[in-house]
Amino acid sequence: MKKNGYFLDLLKLDVEKYPVIAVVGGGGKTSLIYRLNEELQTIDKKVIISTTTHMAYDPTLPLVGSADLAKVPEILNEQGFVAVADIEKKSGKMCSIEERELKKLVPLCNVMLIEADGAKRKPLKVPADWEPVIPEFADVVISVIGLDCLDRPICEIAHRAEDISAFLKKNPDAPVTAEDIEKIATSVYGLYKNVDHKVYRVYLNKVDVLPDPEPAEQIVKDLTKQGTAAACGSLKEAEEL
Repeated sequence: MKKNGYFLDLLKLDVEKYPVIAVVGGGGKTSLIYRLNEELQTIDKKVIISTTTHMAYDPTLPLVGSADLAKVPEILNEQGFVAVADIEKKSGKMCSIEERELKKLVPLCNVMLIEADGAKRKPLKVPADWEPVIPEFADVVISVIGLDCLDRPICEIAHRAEDISAFLKKNPDAPVTAEDIEKIATSVYGLYKNVDHKVYRVYLNKVDVLPDPEPAEQIVKDLTKQGTAAACGSLKEAEEL
């Protein structure tokens, strides 16, 4: 039995006040979104899952494409949740519908969860010029960073290593430090990009891969002192809760 509301509590998400949540950053975004949906189902919330880029599709999810949006209310009433996206033929991934059409669906659900970034499953990234694709109507932005990047060379763990190297002004062979993670998490040229006045959260995933959780806990403390709400944990270990 999974603990109801574990990640909702961990990330201090007030879905009553801030119901549209965009998730950006490194690997773990899709898993976090699917886990949040499970938790929201336990408290009887109607949830729409979507993306403004691309997102791995779980075939067990009911899916509505851009040509059939009129079906969304019926499926929400029957299932409690629905994925709204088109499917890219080549990759089989969910891909975005028009933002204006997605915005029209917000009143139909209690919570909307949107994957708004891509990282090709790498734990760390900084956004390119066109990223992230955060909808203007989003209330919350969650940045995800995989702790398996810590103390490993940028070239091994980064999505577009050259971008991170340039941002950090470090050689691609240099290891990622805790200070690097904090800088990426808080910079307007890093994962704080396009957040504007939205509620912001940082989630450090894969704490289970570290020999000692202390470095992750220290990053959380440092970010909190800087005014950035952050938490660390493990989506893998949470599956057992």
